[in-house]
Amino acid sequence: MNCKDTRKTKIVLDIADRVEPQDALSPYGVKSKWRVVPYTSEVGEGKMLSAIGGNPADITYNPGLNGWYKVYIYFIGSSSLNIKLSGDKAFMRVNSAYGGQFTLERLLWKCADMTDQSIVLTKKMDFENVQTYINGFEFVPMTEEEVAEYKYEETRTDTKRIYATDDMHNRLYCYKFNDYSDWLGAVENYVHSDVEWVSVEQIRHFVSKRLPCEDPDDFGFFRLGDRNVQRQFPMVDYDKVLHDVVEYGHEKGMKMSVSFRMGAWGMTFPYDQYYFDCDFMQENPQWRTFDRNGDEIAAMSYAYPEVQDYVVSELVNMARSGCDAVALIAHRGIPYVLFEKPVADRFFELYGEYPYELPLDEPRLNKLHCDIMIEFFRKARAALDAEFGKDKVKIHLRSMFSKYDTKVIALDTDRLAEEGLIDTIISYPQRHYEKLDGDIWQEGKEYRIDLEKYTKEIERRSHGLTYHTGDVDFEKPYTNYRGELCGPETQKARVEEWMELEKKYGVKIYIDILPRSMPQAEFKRRALELYECGAERFCLWDTFGRAPNRAMWAAAGRIGHKEELADMSFAEDSKWFRVRKLGSSDVSRYHPNWGG
Repeated sequence: MNCKDTRKTKIVLDIADRVEPQDALSPYGVKSKWRVVPYTSEVGEGKMLSAIGGNPADITYNPGLNGWYKVYIYFIGSSSLNIKLSGDKAFMRVNSAYGGQFTLERLLWKCADMTDQSIVLTKKMDFENVQTYINGFEFVPMTEEEVAEYKYEETRTDTKRIYATDDMHNRLYCYKFNDYSDWLGAVENYVHSDVEWVSVEQIRHFVSKRLPCEDPDDFGFFRLGDRNVQRQFPMVDYDKVLHDVVEYGHEKGMKMSVSFRMGAWGMTFPYDQYYFDCDFMQENPQWRTFDRNGDEIAAMSYAYPEVQDYVVSELVNMARSGCDAVALIAHRGIPYVLFEKPVADRFFELYGEYPYELPLDEPRLNKLHCDIMIEFFRKARAALDAEFGKDKVKIHLRSMFSKYDTKVIALDTDRLAEEGLIDTIISYPQRHYEKLDGDIWQEGKEYRIDLEKYTKEIERRSHGLTYHTGDVDFEKPYTNYRGELCGPETQKARVEEWMELEKKYGVKIYIDILPRSMPQAEFKRRALELYECGAERFCLWDTFGRAPNRAMWAAAGRIGHKEELADMSFAEDSKWFRVRKLGSSDVSRYHPNWGG
């Protein structure tokens, strides 16, 4: 704006008087209306709109502005809004960060040209357990320089360093969908951030067709949201969903991948039967994995060509969405191959003995397991090339903590990269390995497992013989079957070995940052630490829960600003104020809510 610009910051705390339609409002908490609740705060007096349960009509607020503004939202409590500008295609989910019932929160929603724009709020996408409170808006005019900087940020490519992941199941779990445009919100939250890739998931395996009863309402679910999934998924053409979301992501300038859980074969009680119960697994018990002592494991084995072909067909179908890549999630649903008959027979042909007495990380056995998984990736690469053209659809791998950890689960990232079978690796901070402590070795034989002792040890231990570490940034090396330390010794060594793979073969490396929820300063600290270790790109797992928290996303969504990050501050993006009066009650000193 020039020096003659007379626009001022506009704070509106009484939007109840200015929304349309007015007949959607009521002073009472009826499900079909937005309840109007007067309040007084440090900022001033206003009228809050609340919707607790029910699905009142959409409401629209027209601020009557022209030009560019920073738009802030005011709300209280554990509030969740589905909000958009009238010119937007999709609603964004915006959640409060603080959640205090008597604290007014102000956070930056977006920057936008507000000329002829209204703000639309909907409850049609919410189930009854979603609480929505909206206390007002603040519109801060942007200068010409600020607008130019904002538009420049949209065109930058050097800051696009984030791989955002959305499992899509959460959207069925938490959202009520009315039409296909509602799914586009899976992308909307990442607009104008450092997100380069958005990965949405193929969730066909999450919903079984083998129903124990016809109506989901007749079945007892462990979580209320699981019933929402079962009610809605049969009404959705999910191939169309993936196509529309991918297309919208491209429209917004992002690269799009569709992900598949390599071990999505089902889950155990209380998530089984109606839910997380893959039909392919239930219908084909002959292709499951087996432990060395003959115990069946609840997973399908990639040692069988039929299992490989099934997954490859899913990847090809996913790619028909128009995505730029298919992503294989390997840190969930382990194992992928163990001691099945095809494995044992191949091992015997190679070495003249069966592998049942060998630990999983014994070099010969591990190499055979890796060979089998290489064969699967070759099939996938060939099938994608045959349908879409050579290397038109990339293959991404979400790996374990380090190269060594990933190889333990039968995925040799060096060989996969060398053969051009993967284009991107996302390192997730989790390990899965066999702990063979205890007296399970055969007497007089070096590193041979006594199968009888092994079975007894399994029965004795509370968590079997595998050990997971998840949501960690660094874990010291652990010992292999010989007692030798394996894996990187420091975070820097871990990052460097991944980046060396990038330099050698050209695969792109993304390092996942966990846990999911952290303060702004912690996201900044961890990103700077990884940059210092040599990382260039990051992944954020389950961003569907991070991005709606705009206070957290203000930092998380900007960690791609490598050169500027150290000096960046996010303090102005969110603020908190005291509520002095809410409804008819003075809450400035004593809260009328009774304690225990």
